[in-house]
Parts: sequence; structure tokens; C-alpha cells
Amino acid sequence: MSDSAEFTGRAAKMRRTRIAITEHARKLTAAHGINGFTIEDVCEPVGISRRTFFNYFPSKEAAVVGTPPDLLESEAIRNFVAGGARTGRISATLLDDLVETAAEMMDEVFAIAGTITHVNAIVAREPSFMEKFVSESEEVHRRFTAMIEEREGLEPGDPRARLAIEVLGALLHSSAHTFFASSSTGSIGPVLRNALALSREVLTGTPQSVPPASPPVAPSSALPGT
Repeated sequence: MSDSAEFTGRAAKMRRTRIAITEHARKLTAAHGINGFTIEDVCEPVGISRRTFFNYFPSKEAAVVGTPPDLLESEAIRNFVAGGARTGRISATLLDDLVETAAEMMDEVFAIAGTITHVNAIVAREPSFMEKFVSESEEVHRRFTAMIEEREGLEPGDPRARLAIEVLGALLHSSAHTFFASSSTGSIGPVLRNALALSREVLTGTPQSVPPASPPVAPSSALPGT
């Protein structure tokens, strides 16, 4: 096995483990509250030790929130930032590249079984988690805005970067509703691409072609502990 193949296999295994940890932490929090279970209770169904747990998350609370520290340091993010011309003008592919990058990130989020159901139950049982989820979302928003500024060569605080994120947020909001309402499986990418095409049609009055769907990601039932 080549070094690169070994690294890829290890990264995929770590991703599955990280997702499984958050999935079980959310299940237990939704059912018992954050103080109603131990870290060992999370580790047992995942098949890891307490020591291994802390290689992924610093606490039970962090595992429940679930955003891995490397989510915004992935190859997809690096490719996104490298895709701009850094000219101080918005590149023609910005929204398309944003949608593709967001789709990959959301596929990671949605891979956690019961995401919406468990998050709603957690907030109902532990209202303090609302602030944690919101704070995490705001941090991702801030970092994404900075990446757009870097990619396009914009000054910090440029309103165009903020507007691009707000457009993406609206597309994600609409697409998530469509995705879950239709009990879709696989990647949210096709739904997001369709939403972007429809938005462009609304803005320009010109029908837009929808890019072909990417291959679906494996459903969460293929992950360990599900």
C-alpha cells in the first residue's frame, strides 16, 4: 500500500469514528441530558477507549456540537481558496465553488444519523446548547467570510464577502428543507446546485441549466455503531 493510500484510509477511518462519536453523544444527550451519561458510555458503542475519545474531542459538550477542528482545513477548502484570482474583484465561479464546498461540508454534517431530531431534542432538554450551536455556526460563518476575502483579494470587512455568505446561507436553508422533506439520502449537492440555478433564474430571468449530480456519499447506516 502506498503512503498516500494509507493516509487516505486512515483519514476515512478517523472521519467515521468522529461521526460515530458525535452521533452517540447526541443520542445520549437527547435521551438523558449531558450529565446523564459518561464518556465511557459514548466510547463503548463506538468501540474506542476514553483516551482515544480525547484525540477527537476535548469534552462531551464538544462531541455533541460535533464540528471537528479540521472541518475548515480540508482539501476542499484549500481548493476553494486557491480557486480565486485575488484581484479584488469577485470571480465568476465564486458561488458555484461555494456551493460545491458547502455541499461537501454539509454531507459531513448530515452523515450523523438523526441530526435534526437529536439537535431539537437536545435544545429542548438542555437550552444552553442552543448558544453552543449558534456560536459554532457563527464561527464557521466568520471563517468562511475570511476565506472568501482571501480567495478574491478583498479587504477585510468587504460587504461582498458577507453578501456571498448570506446568499449561501439562504441556499442552504432552502435546500435543507427540500432535502429532509423528500427523505433524500446521499449528497445534498444536487439539491444545492438546483437551488443555485433557480436563484440565478430569479435574478436574471433566464432559465439556467442544472449541473449533473455528483455521486452520492455513503448513507450513515454504513458508519460504525449505527
